[in-house]
Amino acid sequence: KPEYYFDYLIQKIISPLIRHKSGEYYTPSFLAKQMVEDIYSFGEVVLDPCCGSGNFLTETVKYILSQNVSKERKIEAINRIFGYDINPISIYISNVNLLYLLKDLIPDIRFNLYVFDSLFQTNNNYKKEFDLVIGNPPWYTYRDIESVEYQEKVKNLAEELEIKPLPKNLLNLEISTLFFIKSQKSFMKEGAKIFFVITKGVITGSHTSRFRNFKGFSDIKIWTFDKKIENVFNIDFICLFGQKSRGNLENSITEIKSYHFTLKNELEVVDYFKPIQLKLDKVVPLIPYLIEKKSGKLYTRKLISKDMVNNLLPIRESYYKSLFHKGADLNPRNLIFVKVKNLNDGLCMINPEMRIFKRAKAPWNKKEFKNDIVERDYIFNVIKSTELVKFHVYNYYNVFLPLNKSDLSFNYNNLEAYAKLFYDKINDVYRRNKKKTTKHETLMENLNRWSKLINLRQTSKIKIVYNNSGSILNAAVVQGDFRVTGDLCFYDTDNLEEAYYLSAILNSNLMTKQIKILKSSRHIFKLPLEFPITKFESKNSTHQKLAELGKKSEVIAVDTINAYIENNKTNYTKFKIQSLLSERLKPLFEEIDEILIRDLQSS
Repeated sequence: KPEYYFDYLIQKIISPLIRHKSGEYYTPSFLAKQMVEDIYSFGEVVLDPCCGSGNFLTETVKYILSQNVSKERKIEAINRIFGYDINPISIYISNVNLLYLLKDLIPDIRFNLYVFDSLFQTNNNYKKEFDLVIGNPPWYTYRDIESVEYQEKVKNLAEELEIKPLPKNLLNLEISTLFFIKSQKSFMKEGAKIFFVITKGVITGSHTSRFRNFKGFSDIKIWTFDKKIENVFNIDFICLFGQKSRGNLENSITEIKSYHFTLKNELEVVDYFKPIQLKLDKVVPLIPYLIEKKSGKLYTRKLISKDMVNNLLPIRESYYKSLFHKGADLNPRNLIFVKVKNLNDGLCMINPEMRIFKRAKAPWNKKEFKNDIVERDYIFNVIKSTELVKFHVYNYYNVFLPLNKSDLSFNYNNLEAYAKLFYDKINDVYRRNKKKTTKHETLMENLNRWSKLINLRQTSKIKIVYNNSGSILNAAVVQGDFRVTGDLCFYDTDNLEEAYYLSAILNSNLMTKQIKILKSSRHIFKLPLEFPITKFESKNSTHQKLAELGKKSEVIAVDTINAYIENNKTNYTKFKIQSLLSERLKPLFEEIDEILIRDLQSS
């Protein structure tokens, strides 16, 4: 249709990489139409605070024109529609799109489209209060911002709006959540409505726990969609509705209804510009699995269905929660992960480790060195989640680190000659290619973020590790001189029985089922430790039994994996290893689950 020509051209001319980097995900007309028809009441004063090419404005105008009312009333309603955008080109395109629709009414129409920063601009000389705020705000996060100054502004605004995440989650702060809360404070009159297309992570992620307090809102509703519909964005999304409540009460919402939509015609192909029809499939009541207060601030955890709540084990922090730590973020990997060829006199030749380039992204996807020489003492054994399966880590990596082997200390002046030359080389590459917003000026500072690398925990000869993300929780007891990367969580101990006790619990099918209920997208981190896993006691018969099962499972896992790899040296896969272990360990998993259900429910 002509009113979508510009939409079509923009998506064809500008690559998705560029558009998505700035958070631009254009709303298909069928979704904008469904939202407008569901929520807009004729004559309301409407604002799209980041209108883009004007899809929501267009659908609102088309709805008004379709109504059986006088021309005067239609003109009056259209004159109550406003669009703001920070981009002058977007405002121009919106004007052209509306001009086409309203060409017969031009003399009487007022185009309320303005270049305006809805987040930070305060001198609003246009309309100040609206009945309905509707739109699709930018989908990018704090980590995507390339200006240090703008990052600071965003961080301060998040604090002001009382939705700033904990420091560990700050990089994941969703800009769309700022638009949602800012709209309530700056544009909505009491009782006004807001309806946004927004990323699905806002109802599940730990980084949006404070946002989910929905302070100052009532009647929160969510629309979710089948995968065929979600795929139009190539990212999971929802539509989020709220109403501005009287006062500014925090967490007045205990239950939120989620409306799930499917295609009216299940065989229909979903296309961005195709006018498809949706039908309501089901309504699911959602509640947070936990609401907690930390340092005087309220955090509303992931929203889950009531049925899922009934399947949850008791939520109570484990003794081990503060003892498990994330490993070191050893990035950029192309600079330090190496293949080693030993030479004489304690020296070795290193080249880039090819395994790490499979998922590497620019600028860290280049081979920056070749046949370099370093002292063997600076090569460390490192484990990653990519080789972790149930009860075993079946491979490891060699990594160059300019650290003292015994205590992991860093002293540039004390580095051996070859190591110093190589560190200078890769440090120079790092400094030339790092983001401007990265606060770590040297490679070593970056490798030791949050002191995750240089600490005595990493030197422990007994560690229990599990993966920080994924659909299945895997864990293993790691013995020996290995460092742990940031895609793993680990606990260091000198008690091998304790390690096997934890391994049995973390590898259980029961724990994976519980994690699937609690986790957002693929992230796990400390969720296993939300359950009351008690401190290991050597005299506790249940703990001893779990430790025995953990040890027995490891023996079976190692034998199974070694035999499989021996017979498939060039084409073994992690997926096949996991399948084999699932089958071989099934009786032990059942025994572990039986013990755990009794133990955790009585804790």
